[in-house]
Amino acid sequence: MKSLGVLWLIVLISLLGFGVTVVPFPLVAEQMGASDFWKTFGGAGVFSLFQLLATPAWGRFSDAFGRKPILVGSLAGTVVAYVWQAYANDLMSLLVARAFAGIMSGNLAAAFAYATDVTDTKNRAKGLGIVGSAFGIGFALGPPLGGFLGVDAAGVPSLHTVSLVAAALATIALVGSVLFLKESLAPELRRPMGGQGGLTADAGAVPGVSPLKAFVSNPALSGLLLASLVVAVGGGALQSVFQFWGRDMFGFTLREVGLQFMVFALFSAVGQGGLVGPLARRFGEKRLAIMSIIGVTFGLVLFAVAWHPGVVWAAMIVFGLASGLFTPAVTSLMSFEADPRSRGAVMGIFNASSSAGRIVGPAVSGPVYFSFGPAAPFIASAVLTVIGAFFLSRAHARPVEFDSDAP
Repeated sequence: MKSLGVLWLIVLISLLGFGVTVVPFPLVAEQMGASDFWKTFGGAGVFSLFQLLATPAWGRFSDAFGRKPILVGSLAGTVVAYVWQAYANDLMSLLVARAFAGIMSGNLAAAFAYATDVTDTKNRAKGLGIVGSAFGIGFALGPPLGGFLGVDAAGVPSLHTVSLVAAALATIALVGSVLFLKESLAPELRRPMGGQGGLTADAGAVPGVSPLKAFVSNPALSGLLLASLVVAVGGGALQSVFQFWGRDMFGFTLREVGLQFMVFALFSAVGQGGLVGPLARRFGEKRLAIMSIIGVTFGLVLFAVAWHPGVVWAAMIVFGLASGLFTPAVTSLMSFEADPRSRGAVMGIFNASSSAGRIVGPAVSGPVYFSFGPAAPFIASAVLTVIGAFFLSRAHARPVEFDSDAP
């Protein structure tokens, strides 16, 4: 359990490092003369893009060289990335530091592989749940901390202090990993790089079962994929443009923005951890997913029409709660729809769609906001989620049975 505790800390640091810098980053980029695109994409978008690209490689390297060297090396890189970000004095240096931080945070694949190594089948879900809880806690604590520390003595947005705090936290995780984390993957179980064990190999793949073909041939699967993508786009857009919107519409300070993001994260955790089980048993996953995407749409509309700060807080609660319910409900539906022989690969593509949404949202929200007005990103995201609800309706309400003897 000590190893799981260290692992929990590693994941927490990754999310804290992201959350603590995501609030001031867009405003700092604006001060450095960033274009409308880079104001929103430079922080959350660049980080998420390079994290997505690096995650499979870190996971594969951990299969070849062991989990501990990868976790220790990536944490050392994380320290460098955040110190670099703290002292970046121009936009290009800041963006490169952000990309490097995203690459280093791809160690989550190795972290979860470690969790599966050190737990037996009976306790695996519990172990993964413990490690996964660091996601919600990290993102709940990071934004308010970033809001409080993301300004200098004159009240000007700054990444200097928050980046050094993120670097210090990563250093704590690094020292803990070196001292207390034992290697979990025995040498005889490792897959050397190259040949059949290469980056493109899939030792668990089943001949003749293509996950891409499964999505193309199954409207329910493709509908769930699109629904997940559009909800992630809405969340990514909110996360990257809200700082400007809150400042321009209501004069929110970074501290207020950080607290609002914390409310979002807390209600998302309530939905995902406390309510989804009972609600799924009562209504079924399909009805719950449709209700939650309606809630996401309603939350986005509230942002678009908000006329008072109280409406903004209500929108954060609605959007956070609905988002928290949506993800596990749709994930469950996806597992029902997927052929068991390719379920792992299908779920990998499904998760990648959420990552893609967190990249697309920041990429489009800045240009849309500054070109068409404050409400435009939220209206556009709401329209997408309505379309996503239509595609979601194609899903089956109960598990699909597959013929295990089929070729």
